[in-house]
Amino acid sequence: MNRIFSIAQGISVPDGTTVYPFLNSKDETSGLPWSLLDGFSLSAGVVAPKSSSKIHIMPLVTQVTFVLEGTIEIWMKGSENPEPYKQVLTSRQAILTNPGAFFQLVNSSMAVCWLLYIVSPAYVFELSDENEVIYDDSIILNENWKELEAKNWLSANPCDVEKMREDRAVASARLAAQSRARS
Repeated sequence: MNRIFSIAQGISVPDGTTVYPFLNSKDETSGLPWSLLDGFSLSAGVVAPKSSSKIHIMPLVTQVTFVLEGTIEIWMKGSENPEPYKQVLTSRQAILTNPGAFFQLVNSSMAVCWLLYIVSPAYVFELSDENEVIYDDSIILNENWKELEAKNWLSANPCDVEKMREDRAVASARLAAQSRARS
């Protein structure tokens, strides 16, 4: 399929940011054929000035966050880190987030920050007809960093990885069937 993929309509996602899935056939909002691409997905993202995402965990995927325009603080905490740490990225810089790491985007500037998310395997995201999230490869947390630390991190991680793999497989099968029905 030779085609130009463009950043078009964004969607507000549960972490509080806006995502533009432009080359992600596993995100039903992209409208692409399910089987187009399995190994990775591309989405653009916007973090508004003076705002942040909620802290979240992506247990099953690896993400590269690439700054297209602006500046962003990336807060992360992996299992090997005793506490969260901050990396500040500017245009044309990227950072890798491994599966299971706590992750947050913070835009402290007065300008919009445009990001490119490269996720492997392709990010799976499913919405109901009422725009309720049915499945999301991210687990969104409502706690802040201090509250998570007080919960002893591991107990704050609500993820049963095997259950999430099963849920991902079920969501993937549903989305594949919907894609075939649209064709």
